[in-house]
Amino acid sequence: MTGETRAIYSVTELVQSARALLETKFAYVLVEGELGRFTKHPSGHMYFDLKDDKCLISCAFFKNSNQALTFRPETGLTVIVGGVLTLYEARGQFQMNVRMMEPKGLGGLQLAFEQLKRKLMAEGLFDEGRKKPIPAFPRKVALITSPSGAAIQDFMKILETRVGIDEVDLFPVKVQGAEAPEEIRKAIEEVSDLKKHDVVIVTRGGGSLEDLAAFNDEGVVRALANCSVPTISAVGHEVDFTLCDFVADRREPTPTAAAAHLAPGYDEIKQRFDHLEHRLREALQNQLQDKRRDLTELLKTLRDRRPDLLLDQARQDLDYRTDDLKNALQNLLKDKQVHLQRMGDFLSQVNPLQMVRPYGEKLKGLEAQLQAYHPHGPLKRGYAIVSDKKTGKILRTSKDLNKGDRLLIQLQKGRLESEVVSTEDENA
Repeated sequence: MTGETRAIYSVTELVQSARALLETKFAYVLVEGELGRFTKHPSGHMYFDLKDDKCLISCAFFKNSNQALTFRPETGLTVIVGGVLTLYEARGQFQMNVRMMEPKGLGGLQLAFEQLKRKLMAEGLFDEGRKKPIPAFPRKVALITSPSGAAIQDFMKILETRVGIDEVDLFPVKVQGAEAPEEIRKAIEEVSDLKKHDVVIVTRGGGSLEDLAAFNDEGVVRALANCSVPTISAVGHEVDFTLCDFVADRREPTPTAAAAHLAPGYDEIKQRFDHLEHRLREALQNQLQDKRRDLTELLKTLRDRRPDLLLDQARQDLDYRTDDLKNALQNLLKDKQVHLQRMGDFLSQVNPLQMVRPYGEKLKGLEAQLQAYHPHGPLKRGYAIVSDKKTGKILRTSKDLNKGDRLLIQLQKGRLESEVVSTEDENA
């Protein structure tokens, strides 16, 4: 506009002015919304959207502020955040710098408890199959608790009425406060490394969720799960549950219950002995009755099967069988004598030479035929056998011979070798 002075801002000046107005007007506000696009940068800073069904605002939750969180933020969680509205100057982006965050509905500790519980359950740390059995009569016990708390007093008071425990080693720790988780974790790892105890008990009295927070710490829970010694968790009262209860090899509702489980009392031992004595007497009586019944059956069997009578019967059977054998032999000899007699009579009536003579004459005829057809017969009469020296074939005609072929001539006595000078056809 001509003649008028106009206020012209640079981009930086405008953004900085808007930022100052926002930070002055909304120096600290509380906002409820749902977490969207939540990410945690390696630097430790958190970035996310806070939204409702119509709008969203970008948020930054820096490491120095988010370290106090007791739960793990995640996309979809409804929260209440407190912080200051500002502009991210580099982009001119409207955002909120968060200073505080708490879940809506469940408290932060309860939410952290549920989140870690789901995580450890998915890893299988609560599975019964991975848990070690607690010894029936442990002699060396490791006790991890506060040396000044009521839990140790209740525990030791119960042990005074029990028998079988030789040694209880106290590993003193804080059971509440910021230092408690680290002390408890180190104590568990120390017991695990020593490998001298039969069982380790982690215990304290009851309290609020904040009071029991150390026994819901992930480091403590994992140390208890990895302990080489069988573990018992006895934290709080019967209504209190911690993550240590789920991961330990056995959960007892109170410290006194844990002590009572470790070893039997005098009255309990007497009851056990009385019960065992009663069972032993019953077992012996049942065995005696069974043996008496078996003996009665054996005596009845002996009466029914007297050995002397059985032996007499066997002797008598042997005599009968001996007589039968003698009779069988005599009958066999008689049969053979009759057979020989019949053969003698037959031979006396027949001349063997007359039976053989026809066969002898026939044999002579066959012999004459054999002599007539023998190859040496013609040789005796002055004939010869001629064969080709090369092939060994006996020659019956001169047709296949050529001049110069070598011949072998077999006589009755001796053999000649000759050469073909000429051949002549038999039809010439």
